[in-house]
Amino acid sequence: MVRLLAVLRVKLSRHLPSGVMRAVRPFLTVQFIVFMLMGIANTAVSVCTATFLDIIHRNFLSPDNILRVLAEHSRLNFIIGYMVSIVTSFFLNSKFTFHQKPTWKKFVKFPISYIPNFIIQYLMVLLFTTLNWNSTIAYICAAILGTPITFAAMKLMIFRRRQST
Repeated sequence: MVRLLAVLRVKLSRHLPSGVMRAVRPFLTVQFIVFMLMGIANTAVSVCTATFLDIIHRNFLSPDNILRVLAEHSRLNFIIGYMVSIVTSFFLNSKFTFHQKPTWKKFVKFPISYIPNFIIQYLMVLLFTTLNWNSTIAYICAAILGTPITFAAMKLMIFRRRQST
């Protein structure tokens, strides 16, 4: 994997301007591949949680129940699923992607790196469900489109390695 990514970086550097290559390079690493794998697990947690809540609301709450109305209009199930997935993501990425011990300080800072991703995903879910897409499909599409933004924010804000002098 490391060798394949190194070859890809060399080939791309021959064809891309150096500024573009600097922007692309962080996404051509084993760390990003691991992050993507953790993102798949994280997306599964988020989608399963939100879909489970959708099923409960549709099948067990009457149409005029305030919880059902609130969940449908605010996309509350997406928000709850997203919150559960942030906790899962913190521990997975600490251990497997960034190889750092989870700390309370990092745990408190971690959700901040997700703010851009959450805003983008929430707006996409809002748009897709307004267009009458299946909510599960909307959750998955939003997660796929928001992942690169989250990686960059986490790498810069939370898991930056301090340079020793």
